[in-house]
Amino acid sequence: MAITRLKRKHRKNIARANNKQRVIKQLLATPVIKNVDIEELKAQFGKNPVAGSSNATAPSVTEKVTASATAATEAISAAATTATEAISTAATTATDTATNAATSTASSISETFTNVFKAVTDKVEDVVEAVTDRVEDVVEAVKDRVGQGNDSEEKPAE
Repeated sequence: MAITRLKRKHRKNIARANNKQRVIKQLLATPVIKNVDIEELKAQFGKNPVAGSSNATAPSVTEKVTASATAATEAISAAATTATEAISTAATTATDTATNAATSTASSISETFTNVFKAVTDKVEDVVEAVTDRVEDVVEAVKDRVGQGNDSEEKPAE
């Protein structure tokens, strides 16, 4: 019996093993600490904080945060005002442009319609004249033929 290799499963198993090795290497890696004064760090941990210094620094931090927040609020309100003005100007410009375009389009359509109406009316009048002329010619031809036939025949009594 032939042996079948499961190639996809083999690739998955190799990938799992490689991932586990990579994770282990990342966990074991230690960062290199350079340019750190260990004695200074030890001295900072050994100091006792002064009770009055924490109260003195807290208001200054609070004041800084309040000032930053106030400045940010003013900047945001100024930006909002500018954006509102820009949007208002853009909307007005767009409305004016649309109105002008609609007016010009309507007037050009009206002019075009008027010109087409005049042209059609002129053509219809020409056709009516031509048809009238042809009808008159046919009537005259019929009268001529009828008149020639009446000369040889007697006219009916009235």
